[in-house]
Amino acid sequence: MRAGSFIFCDSQLLVRADAPFTPAEKDALDLFASPRTVAESFVMRPEGVTVYALAGEPGAAPDGYDWVRLRMMLGLGLPHTAAALRALGLLNWRESHRFCGCCGGPLEEHAVEVARFCPACGHLEYPGIAPAVIVRVEKDGKILLARHVQRIPHLWTCLAGYVELGESLEDCVRREVREEAGIEVGEVRYAVSQYWPYPNQMMVGFVAQWQAGELKLQASELTDARWFHPSELPATPPKGTMAWRLIHGAY
Repeated sequence: MRAGSFIFCDSQLLVRADAPFTPAEKDALDLFASPRTVAESFVMRPEGVTVYALAGEPGAAPDGYDWVRLRMMLGLGLPHTAAALRALGLLNWRESHRFCGCCGGPLEEHAVEVARFCPACGHLEYPGIAPAVIVRVEKDGKILLARHVQRIPHLWTCLAGYVELGESLEDCVRREVREEAGIEVGEVRYAVSQYWPYPNQMMVGFVAQWQAGELKLQASELTDARWFHPSELPATPPKGTMAWRLIHGAY
């Protein structure tokens, strides 16, 4: 994408109302009804885009602009979506990595790499990614969908979880399915992946085949789980999300 700017506040992106989901340029900062404090700004390399994070709540957008969450842009095929996702991920990383994890000194920008370094002890910090798996479990032509305790309660989606130290992605799939749904899966094959900046996940999608067991839900994670035929799906996450792609076979 061409050099420009991304203006965020509370993980929401400022976009033009006359061109849906087109990021606002820097001059939009001067159009707010009251001055806004820029809590963070940096130039994202190699794109050359300047990223701004405003302090406080988003509040009313300037005339001609709207605040949107990036998940609304997924699945629309917009050329700047990937850069916006990366910008938000870098903002989240910078907010949580202001000080050195070795000596506690303040971190500074690296002159060349996408990293921060500690001038006191020389420690170098790179943006980290937290891998997580999400899986479409199949059995007799049906797929397993669940409602989660800590997610939107009316939506049915795939099982998912973070990868733990010492396990492969496939091992994580088997463990998460066993822990959350009480069943065993056999064949596990890779399907698709997607970066997700909430705050720094790499979602890795799989398709797995039921092998044994009856559903026995982990009450702290799931409120319900059932097998659904693809022609009779309940309310699911929106198009563009990893769950939608797995559920609808768009991978």
